[in-house]
Amino acid sequence: MIKITNLHKSYGPTNVLKGLDVEIAEGEVVAIIGPSGSGKSTFLRCINFLEEAQVGSIEIDGAKVDLENYTKKHVSHLRKKTGMVFQNYSLFKNKTALQNVSEPVRLTRNTPRQEAEQLAFKLLAEVGLQGKEHHYPIALSGGQQQRVGIARALALDPYVILFDEPTSSLDPELVEEVLNVMKSVIVDKKRTMIVVTHEMDFAQSVADRVIFMADGIIVEQGTPKDIFENPQNERTKRFLKNYLKNQNKISEVH
Repeated sequence: MIKITNLHKSYGPTNVLKGLDVEIAEGEVVAIIGPSGSGKSTFLRCINFLEEAQVGSIEIDGAKVDLENYTKKHVSHLRKKTGMVFQNYSLFKNKTALQNVSEPVRLTRNTPRQEAEQLAFKLLAEVGLQGKEHHYPIALSGGQQQRVGIARALALDPYVILFDEPTSSLDPELVEEVLNVMKSVIVDKKRTMIVVTHEMDFAQSVADRVIFMADGIIVEQGTPKDIFENPQNERTKRFLKNYLKNQNKISEVH
């Protein structure tokens, strides 16, 4: 169980997150959608303390941090429950795909090198990168780099995997390969995941629940059918209408 209570995050006088309350069950896939600047990525980064919220509490699988009273040990315990896949890949450029996956396991889990590398070989094969283990990021396409990032997150065997716009830096033809990997190695194995995404088709077909955020609050949430076929809030309706309008324009161009 993930439980986030009354989460507030500000940058100076600017309130970015305004008291978010979210509960996520083990094995649940949650997609977070909404306009740019709505606080989606900030929310995701606050969950594992890449950003520090000022008020509220975060609990993941028994590890809890009260934002107004915590220690480094509390944060470390919480972070070990999460894996993160970044929109810009965040791979070490001077390390091979194998090293990018195996070294975090060695450093955070104190795993022997051979064991960590065996795990990395296995996971890289699972994400379709067999034969690319000794390639550096510069020799990999954007889609392949993101698949290394997914393997790296899986290697730590986290309770929840957080995806921050995992396809936003990819050329259109590479988007599908990453989404297919996410579905085959994560969704189909019932891993808990939270995905900030602008890929509405993916959210509609894969998520158990969709959260629509705007202006730092959760405006509406429900099943994909609820949100995409019968939204209740005017803000949600307007967002989806604009999205469909833009998609139609793209279709006309092609």
